[in-house]
Amino acid sequence: MLISAAYMLLWGSLLFYFWLARANNFWDGWAATGTAVMSWGLLTIGLVQRGLSAGHWPLTTPYEFALCLIWVILAIYLLLEASWRERRAGGFVLGIALLVMTYAVLRPADKQALASLLPVLRSPWLQLHVLTTLLGFGAFGVAAGLGLMQLIKWQALTEESTQPLTRGEIERTMSRTVALGFPWLTLGILTGAIWAQTAWGRYWGWDPKETWALITWLWYLLILHVYPQRYWRGRRLAALVVAGFGLVLFTFIGVPWLVRTIRLESLHGF
Repeated sequence: MLISAAYMLLWGSLLFYFWLARANNFWDGWAATGTAVMSWGLLTIGLVQRGLSAGHWPLTTPYEFALCLIWVILAIYLLLEASWRERRAGGFVLGIALLVMTYAVLRPADKQALASLLPVLRSPWLQLHVLTTLLGFGAFGVAAGLGLMQLIKWQALTEESTQPLTRGEIERTMSRTVALGFPWLTLGILTGAIWAQTAWGRYWGWDPKETWALITWLWYLLILHVYPQRYWRGRRLAALVVAGFGLVLFTFIGVPWLVRTIRLESLHGF
């Protein structure tokens, strides 16, 4: 019930943010931020309740990972909004969050049910690996929202604004957000490798999930390397960032589907 309410509030916040981009009204801004905070709060309570009911951290299924990813995206964006004092990117970032949350709420009931903790998951490396990965993915989700804002003709949405938002501001904020997420993804891969050694006796086995996590890491490393080059600024850089989050979603959702569909060998649960 709490998750469904958070989902509906997220839709409401998205509409407020896009209306704010057109009208730039003070009260619309507070309504947009307020409903986003309420959605985040309900999601927080829902995750805490789920963890208490399960007796372990809610990080063990694709459904739980998706909810936690939304929680991180919203948390990072709201902190960014408070420090940046700029709300017009909210609709684009919340669009990314809603994409992930729609995947979560449309999961079959049996996939949303509480699951017992498998022996391999009864390790402190579970929290270290998943939480660091979530922080990296969450930052990349916020960056992808800023990238979408950079790619579309967003000036049409802000024509009536008395304080125009420049593409340079968006690009700098986007690149800083990518730079924030990259070390966390790096830690996520390193902690995953250590966990694999303790669980399966090897640090790296070119498992499909491991391979695509490495591809995603290399993609964001490429973004950080090309950012100083003028040729890659603007829409090209934004396209790379949006495509990077596409790789994140494929690593999270597409790889497990591919493993099941063509019956690849994989030790990862999701």
